[in-house]
Amino acid sequence: MQEQIKTQIKNIELRINNALKECTSENEITLIAVSKKKSIQHIQAAYENGIRHFGENYAQELEEKNLNFHKKVTWHFIGPIQSNKTKIIAKNANWVHSIDREKVAYKLNSECESLHKKINACIQVNISNESSKSGIEPQTLIEFADYLKSLENINLKGIMVLPSLGKDGEIQMRDSSILHQKLMQIYPDASYLSMGTTNDFESAIKFGSNMIRVGEQIFGKR
Repeated sequence: MQEQIKTQIKNIELRINNALKECTSENEITLIAVSKKKSIQHIQAAYENGIRHFGENYAQELEEKNLNFHKKVTWHFIGPIQSNKTKIIAKNANWVHSIDREKVAYKLNSECESLHKKINACIQVNISNESSKSGIEPQTLIEFADYLKSLENINLKGIMVLPSLGKDGEIQMRDSSILHQKLMQIYPDASYLSMGTTNDFESAIKFGSNMIRVGEQIFGKR
């Protein structure tokens, strides 16, 4: 397992560098290893090969891993947020990528306040307008960003999107990049575009992503 993960990470890093060569901007890419349903041993193997950012989709699994993995890493919560799980997320995550409701943002802010903690956040935007996907409508981004900026314990860091695969996906990636630039004109610190997963991260990098979420290409099938 360890040798396989080592090889996979080297391969991903090579592909990231090759994708960057086709970019006009010099983005630094944050690679988030999506470790949901994977063991502490898998996380340890990735850590030993330079990975410091890990993504989890489920609050209780995040809590369990944070308590049992004793190295200093950055935990990203990337799944849908249930309002009754905000306390666990606030306590265990450094980043949240999936904020798309004021109620959830308010509760997360309150939980962070009680912990004397600030959490980094991306607004999830439904860039594909698919009913099956979470996220705010693109045209409401600035209004929602204004609300997040009013919350003292949430640091607005950017947006997260899940484009469709295929030709439509590249159009949506371009739209995401344009939308992100508009946000940055108002809030320059919202500099992260969390876009790109195992199947499309190279295209995402070409369209301006600087934070990618990769699971199977590192850890194998779940």
